[in-house]
Amino acid sequence: MAAGTVAALALATAVPAAAAEPPTVDQDVAQLYQDVVDLYNGLPADALRDVDRLVESPIPRIGPRTQAAQDPIPGCTEGSLLTYANKLAAQLTPLENKAFDALSGLSQLYVQGVASDKTPQVFGTDGQYTPRATETIDKLRGFWDIESWNIQLVAWKGTDLGSQAKMAQTFSLGLAPAKVKNAAALATKVLYEIPALQGGRHPLLTLNAFSAPAGSLGGKRVALGDGLLDTVDLLGFDDVSVESVIGHEYGHQVDFAHDNHPRNESSEMGPDAYGGYFVAHAKGYAWNARTQQEVTYLDASIGDCYHSHGTPDQRKAAGAWGEKQATSQADPNRIIPSATMIEKFQREYPKLMPPATDQPAAAAVAAARG
Repeated sequence: MAAGTVAALALATAVPAAAAEPPTVDQDVAQLYQDVVDLYNGLPADALRDVDRLVESPIPRIGPRTQAAQDPIPGCTEGSLLTYANKLAAQLTPLENKAFDALSGLSQLYVQGVASDKTPQVFGTDGQYTPRATETIDKLRGFWDIESWNIQLVAWKGTDLGSQAKMAQTFSLGLAPAKVKNAAALATKVLYEIPALQGGRHPLLTLNAFSAPAGSLGGKRVALGDGLLDTVDLLGFDDVSVESVIGHEYGHQVDFAHDNHPRNESSEMGPDAYGGYFVAHAKGYAWNARTQQEVTYLDASIGDCYHSHGTPDQRKAAGAWGEKQATSQADPNRIIPSATMIEKFQREYPKLMPPATDQPAAAAVAAARG
């Protein structure tokens, strides 16, 4: 009995084992990043096929990257929208950058593979762009001669990252089922434990738009990011933003419908031209010359300098060419068939591109003069 009493006293007075330390923010971000990498690696092989974002994100991206030249084009200055986005990205710490990378990749997968226009879509941080977006997609569906009933228009909102249910649906697209619940909870946790993310409202999370073809994850759709709309507003293009961006992204649907998948800058400049044709056309928005010019400057603002999407000057020229096709028609009400528009632009495209062999020569001349 004495021995038993001593043993009981020893157990009662033993120092309890140290509790496990809670994970740090750095550990949370690292785990979330790995979860999103695993999610992308678990997607079907063609899930992201031919999906191309409107602009090259200034933050690192999980998933396939657009192929671009390593060196910038001599004498080229990136457009104002990209310059502003790069400025925002430069303010991030390495930890914040990694969190943005994971969460922006996750939010794109949600809007591409889970979101649906079967539920009400709200465009803009306060819903201020919803009427314009709805009107624009309706006009485009009746304008171009392609199958349009199944092209969804969906809102890309960083605040969706705050819903564990939505994130669980997203992780279920490619993550092992046993990991889905914890990964979804972690995504929401990281969203709110890093102040720079602004609860999903930081513009960099959704500073983009994209168009997806029928064979990709989620099927035919156009996604319009709140961060893109906010930034375009800040840069002074608010009165043409929604119509121009959706017109461009719908232009990708025109290319998809005709199996036109160019692997050069015409993949983005073509939709600039189709969008310009739409906003200037009598049966589109019939915008006047001043507003048409504003559209071309918006096109220029998203130009880059890496043989990727077209330089600011090239994108401006493509949009202006499309507008001219509308305003110079003998019959202002005639809509050029979409297949014909593609052919016309492909003939025009080489004129908008300086010969590659001329660029080193021009750089050498500039250096000699300098």
